[in-house]
Amino acid sequence: MIIAQISDTHIDLDGPHSADRMHHLAQCVEDINGLDPRPDVVLHTGDLTNLGKPEEYDAAKTILDNLSVPLYLAAGNRDDRHALRATFPARDDLLPGSPFLQYRVDDFPVQLLVLDTLSESSNKGDYCAVRADSLRAALTEDAARPTAAFMHHPAFEVVESDYPLQFETQESIAMIREALNDHGRVIHAFCGHTHRATAGVIGDVPVSSTPSIAVDLRLGAYPDALQSVPLYQLHRFDATQGFVSEMRAAGPH
Repeated sequence: MIIAQISDTHIDLDGPHSADRMHHLAQCVEDINGLDPRPDVVLHTGDLTNLGKPEEYDAAKTILDNLSVPLYLAAGNRDDRHALRATFPARDDLLPGSPFLQYRVDDFPVQLLVLDTLSESSNKGDYCAVRADSLRAALTEDAARPTAAFMHHPAFEVVESDYPLQFETQESIAMIREALNDHGRVIHAFCGHTHRATAGVIGDVPVSSTPSIAVDLRLGAYPDALQSVPLYQLHRFDATQGFVSEMRAAGPH
């Protein structure tokens, strides 16, 4: 199984980098479609848009509709849950009737859980008992099946960042850590938000984040040839090795 992860596209329509961000997303879609073997699925780990406006989602959708494989999206702090859900309806909602956008995908050898780490009061991450209980319930079913989690905010200390704690409180980190580790089924968690490639652990679960597709917002050091090239990640799952990941440059470089 191969998962392509893209993140933090920050599509907007009026900013100085609007055209570049649309172009970089289109480059990623074209590159993914041209891979051999082609990924089984694409996961976007949040901040699809910059302001959460319906017209931004519509613009992003005109590009993402060109993907030749299924697409699933997590909500980021720059997203609007209602607009995201309306434009990209989620299947198998774990919290129907709630504002939270948390769901699962059962079509692949690895179960995919898309988690909602949004806070109502800040750009940092948050998690609560309602979301944690639904995560535990999902992990209780089919207890032998490996699972990967996808979320926007990384629930570990990002030492390279000016803001190492990416969640509002240690209590909210503990809430998601305990839920993810409860059943020993989660083999990896994948995040966005940091705009850089970094890694850590949430309890016993390895976790990584990927650079932003929006090159003007990307953090970290990169070779000169990649300074203006969007980057995304490929995660290959093997039953004996788990996930092996690589960075992929989209477009000419």
